[in-house]
Amino acid sequence: MLAEASKKRSSILQNSILYNYQKKLLNSIDKDYIIAADTGTGKTIMAIYHYLRFTKGEPLLVVAPPTKITEGGWDRDIELVANTHHITIDYTILSYGVLAKKWKQYKGYFVVFDECHYVKTSTSQRGKAGKFLALNSTHFLLLSATPASNGWSDTINYFIMFGYAKNKTQFEKDYAIKEPLYRGGKPVMYGGKQMMKVVDWQHQKELKKRFDSFSISLPKSQALDLPPLVFDDVYFKKSTEYNKIRKDRVLEIDGELEAFDTLPKLQHGLRYYANQSDKLKYVEMLAEGTSENMVIFYYYQEEKDALIQRMKKLKKTVFEVSGQDTNLPKKETWSDLSNSITLVQYQAGAAAIELQYANLVVFYTPTYSFQDYDQALGRAYRNGQDKKVTVYRFITKGTVETKIYARLKQKKDFTEDLFREEIDNIE
Repeated sequence: MLAEASKKRSSILQNSILYNYQKKLLNSIDKDYIIAADTGTGKTIMAIYHYLRFTKGEPLLVVAPPTKITEGGWDRDIELVANTHHITIDYTILSYGVLAKKWKQYKGYFVVFDECHYVKTSTSQRGKAGKFLALNSTHFLLLSATPASNGWSDTINYFIMFGYAKNKTQFEKDYAIKEPLYRGGKPVMYGGKQMMKVVDWQHQKELKKRFDSFSISLPKSQALDLPPLVFDDVYFKKSTEYNKIRKDRVLEIDGELEAFDTLPKLQHGLRYYANQSDKLKYVEMLAEGTSENMVIFYYYQEEKDALIQRMKKLKKTVFEVSGQDTNLPKKETWSDLSNSITLVQYQAGAAAIELQYANLVVFYTPTYSFQDYDQALGRAYRNGQDKKVTVYRFITKGTVETKIYARLKQKKDFTEDLFREEIDNIE
C-alpha cells in the first residue's frame, strides 16, 4: 500500500464497505490471527481491511489456491476497496503450487493465507514454507471456513506459527495419546520399530484455550441475512452392479471382467456404481422442470461426461469447473442468466469459486472430505445470494453412501480406515 493510504487510514476504516458483523469481528482480533469464518461471510474483504488497518506501508501478499486465483475474486475485491477509497494497494498473489519454491522472495510482506488448510500439514514442503513465510512476515492472517476439519492434528502447524509449539514431534509429545499401529492383526514396523498412531488428545481444555487466543469463528447463521437454505435428501435403491461388486469383487464392464481386488478399486466401485442410472434420470428430471440455474457437484469423469450429454439434449447452457477446464459466466451476466447447469468437480472447485447466480445445488456423488463438502455448500449460499437455495443430496440406501453422509453430518471426514471398518457392515 502506498503512503497516501497510511495517511487516510482513519477515514478508510470509518467509511469502509464492511457489514457490521465484519467490523465487529475485525475490531476483536489482533494483527496475527486465524479467521475461521463460514464460506460466504466475506473473508476476502475482511482480510483487505485488516491489512489496511495494520500495514506500515509494506506490500500485501495473498497466498491462494490456483483455481481461486484464476477465478479473480481477490483482484476484484482489492480493486473495489482501492477504488472506493481512492488509494493504491501494492499486492501480489502467489499460488500454493509454487509456495515452497518462492516464499523467500516475500520476506517482510504482510501475508494472507487464503484457504489456509493448504498449509496445515507441518511436515510437508508446502506446510514448512507456509510456516517460514509466516514467521518472516510483518504480520500474517489465516483464512478458512474449516481450518481444522479433522481435529487437533490439523492445528499443529498453526500452533507452530503462533509460537505455541516448536515442531510436530514436540506437539505430539505434549498432547497426543498414541497406541501401537496394526494392520491385519500384525504390527506395522518401520526402521526396526513398531509404528504408533494418534488415537486421542490430552489436555484438550488447554489446547482449546490456546487455539481460541489466536482464532475466531464466524458461523454464517450469525453473520448474514440470507434467504433460506433447504436440504432435500433424495434416496435411491442400490444397483445390481453395486451388489455384484459388494459380493464378488468383480463386475463385467463392456464384455470384460474387472476386478475390484484392492482397497482403492473397491472404494471406487462401490461409490461409482451405487446407482448411476437413477441418479442421472433424477437430475435430468430436475433440470427439465426448471429454468433456474443449477450447480452439480460430482466426483468422477464418467459422471461429468454423462451429465454433459443429458444437459445438452435439454438445451441447457453448460459451465464447468474441473481439472481439465474452468468455464464460468462473467459476474456482469449473472442477473440475466437462466437455464444453466454448472458442473463442479469437488477436487477442482469446492473451495475457489463464487456461484451465487445458482440456487439449485445437487450433490451427485458424496465426497469423503467434510472440508470439500462444507466449502461446496458455500459456493452458491453466500453473500450476494437473493434466492432460496435448495440442496439435493443423492443418497443410495444400503450402500457406503449412507455411511459417508452420516460422517459428513458429524462434520468429519470419511476415512479409509472407516471404509475398512464399515465395508462388512453395510446394511
